Amino acid sequence: MAYEIATPLIIVAGLIGNLIVCSLIIKNKTMRTSFNYLLLNLAVSDLLCTILGGLFYAGQIRIRYFSDKNFLRNDFDGIACKIATTSISLTSSNSVFTLAAISTDRFYAIVHPWKHRKAMATRKICVFLVILWLVAVTTTLPMVLVMTKIPNTLHDEATVALCMQNLMDDNSFKSVAFVDLIASYIIPMAIILRTSFAIIKHLWCRFPCGGQFEEPEWSQALLKSRKRITRIVFSVIIAFNVFWLPWAILEGSLLIGAVQHVDDKTFSVMFTLVLASASVNPILYSLQSRQFRNAVKKMLRCVN
Repeated sequence: MAYEIATPLIIVAGLIGNLIVCSLIIKNKTMRTSFNYLLLNLAVSDLLCTILGGLFYAGQIRIRYFSDKNFLRNDFDGIACKIATTSISLTSSNSVFTLAAISTDRFYAIVHPWKHRKAMATRKICVFLVILWLVAVTTTLPMVLVMTKIPNTLHDEATVALCMQNLMDDNSFKSVAFVDLIASYIIPMAIILRTSFAIIKHLWCRFPCGGQFEEPEWSQALLKSRKRITRIVFSVIIAFNVFWLPWAILEGSLLIGAVQHVDDKTFSVMFTLVLASASVNPILYSLQSRQFRNAVKKMLRCVN
């Protein structure tokens, strides 16, 4: 019951938050910076993931609570499961890659600002975003190939679980899980940790507060800025692991054979975590910016 109540709320929050981010960046020319283009790509990817997740959730609810399927094709559930699973995998992978890119962008902006200014031209960032999507497509291809082998007609009430079980029963599944684990968790997490701790080291070790030649007011402002950035950095690390570490543990367990079967409840929890990540990202990455907060306030005033 908690799943049926919480998931629609998460989907609505994800739709509203990501639509706001997309609208602000597209409509306001002053917000069309290289960093905001990364945020726009993240918002678009999360928005697609939320929409697809909403359709997937609606299909699950229909299967659980509505027994009359005569108005649909017999193979509808299987086709829906295959399309939704691969599409959500694509968009969530792109979101994860974009999070790693955002972390890298902040690293260069804080630690190497001159290099950052030269590297992050608008044309270059657009090419980089195309590359991100191509990488996401490439990492999703193994799952697509395996999914094509699964029959469209699934004779079972727990269709999602059966669809995923067919995926796991395929001989190629371990290769799919291994690629996904490396590409969608280990590499992005390594990038986020590397850049995050480099930022903290740069902020706290290179220019100590309370130095001999620092003014007290400037020192306090610097300390406040350091604490704010450090808090954001750690919130990024914690949020990433809250949403993606369970997936990594599950995939690792499947790879070593510790887990042989994923039931419908387990899949529902994992699915909700993906949607929750898509709904939290606008708050975590966009609305912490003063520029974004001011733009949202202006938008709300116009609405009123």
